[in-house]
Amino acid sequence: MNKRVTATYQRLHGQFRGVWIGLAPREKRLLGGGTAVLAGMLVWLLLIAPALKQIEYWQVETPKLRTQADTLQVLLQGVAMGAAVGTGQDLQAALRQSLDSSGLQGLYQLQALEPGGWRLTFDKAPADAVVSWLVANPRAFFLEVSEARLQRAGDVVENPAGHLSGTVRMDQAPGAKEAS
Repeated sequence: MNKRVTATYQRLHGQFRGVWIGLAPREKRLLGGGTAVLAGMLVWLLLIAPALKQIEYWQVETPKLRTQADTLQVLLQGVAMGAAVGTGQDLQAALRQSLDSSGLQGLYQLQALEPGGWRLTFDKAPADAVVSWLVANPRAFFLEVSEARLQRAGDVVENPAGHLSGTVRMDQAPGAKEAS
């Protein structure tokens, strides 16, 4: 079998070489250029164009998927908090747990206000932890920050972000169910 393939290859190679030698230099350049153009088109069609289509597709699709993931995350947190938080006492415990896990343990006071509102008072709490918690967490408890009066307090070299003292009022977000 190998001898047969080798013989066929040698025969075809000899025919090609005979034709190639018989061509004028101008014809050889023309065939070389045509071969290069054909090879370039094949590389474009088989390798580059599909990759560019995939990149374009994912550039359009990625923001949609991120938005869906963020929405789903908020919904899942709401469901988890809604299941865990049945009464005002449960909500207070969940808020305290969330604040404590954000590194604010012992640096705040939480007071329930009428109806469905909360006053959160910080005393020299790390600014980055306070702001991070205020940006991310109240939505999970169906609360929104309605008023914030915070000021820098007691800056130290160890904490370049500084410390904050003051009060934040959070009210039940519009459209959220009343806790029963």
